[in-house]
Amino acid sequence: MDLKKPVRPTHVAGALAAVLAGLSCAAAFAQTPAAPTAPAAPAGAQGVPPGMTQIEPPKDPLVERREARKKAADEYKATKKAAKGEYKQDVNAAKQERKTENQAADAAARQELTAPKQ
Repeated sequence: MDLKKPVRPTHVAGALAAVLAGLSCAAAFAQTPAAPTAPAAPAGAQGVPPGMTQIEPPKDPLVERREARKKAADEYKATKKAAKGEYKQDVNAAKQERKTENQAADAAARQELTAPKQ
């Protein structure tokens, strides 16, 4: 919006009319009574008459690609999580083994230091 140009009354009137029309539609919508709702139909009968089967339209290639990528990402995450768990088990086992070796070496060193010298 250019501040140097004068404001034309037709532009202001048009904008004001649009705002008023929007408000009147909103007010009319708010005043309409709620329509009675029908009981929920089972998931398989969404507008298909009884005795007929609904044929699914072919999927969009972009949707298929998105689903394939999601499936691949989920599989990758699962294998990564399993590998990480296995790695942690290996590391913990190595730590425990090193701890027991250090304790054994420490006990042997203490025994050697406390032994009487001849």
